[in-house]
Formats: sequence, C-alpha cells, structure tokens
Amino acid sequence: MDSERKKSKHSITQDASGASIKDAKEEQQSFLNNFFDSFFSIKDNYLKMQVIIFLITLLLSIVLSVLTTICISVSFGLSFFIGSVFGILYLRLLAKSIANLGKSSTGVSKIQLLLPVCLFIFTSKSEFLEILPAIIGFFLYKPAIVFYFSRS
Repeated sequence: MDSERKKSKHSITQDASGASIKDAKEEQQSFLNNFFDSFFSIKDNYLKMQVIIFLITLLLSIVLSVLTTICISVSFGLSFFIGSVFGILYLRLLAKSIANLGKSSTGVSKIQLLLPVCLFIFTSKSEFLEILPAIIGFFLYKPAIVFYFSRS
C-alpha cells in the first residue's frame, strides 16, 4: 500500500484529474463571453446594420403578433406573424442581392418579388389565415428600417 496516496485528500472542488471545477466553469463562461463579444462586435458595418435591422424586425413582429392575437384574434395574429416572416425573408434576399451589386451582378435580383406573390397566394388559399394582416406584417420591416436610421 502506498502511504502517500492515502494521505492525499481530494477536495470537493476538484474532479478526478485534479483540475478545479471552478476553473472549468470560468473557462466555459469566458468561452461564452468571447462568443457573444465576437458575434456582437461585427467589423463589417453593412453586415452589422443587417443584423440589427433583422433583430428589430423580429422583436417588433413577435410583440405585435402577440398583442394582435390577444386583442383581435388568433388568426389575425398568426397571419400578421407569417407576413412578417415573409418580410424578413424578403429583406434578407434584397440585402444579398445588394451586397452582390458590382461583384457578380449589375442589377438587383427580381427573385425576391416572388415572396409577396407567394404570401398572397398562401394566405388566400388558407382557411385560417387572413390576407390583410399578412400584408401588413410583410411591410413591418419598413418601420424597423426607419427606426434604425432615425436613431443615428
């Protein structure tokens, strides 16, 4: 028997390898902090603007969808939210085609114009969704853009 081994006591804050559990927690927290810092410290101003406008639009659409669901009806709130999701997709496609201007294309792509048409067809074929709140939700990205540029 090894008498030295018997004398050594394991601390509660140490795992079997002898590494401190507090060190592991601090390492995990620093990893998360570095991840969020790198995510929110985007160097490209155009990309940073896109992310902020998308987040503002998403938050605005969630809040307004919940309010319209409570105040008006479930189908109105759901239609509003689906329209706002289509609006975010439209804005993303538009941003991608603008980013490609001068690099690989000479004009803005027309594919994003299919989204409002698809939204209109999708809501008109559905029995549960309404067309007007979906179209209003689709244009919800515009107040987010106005808000973003008015605070500058």
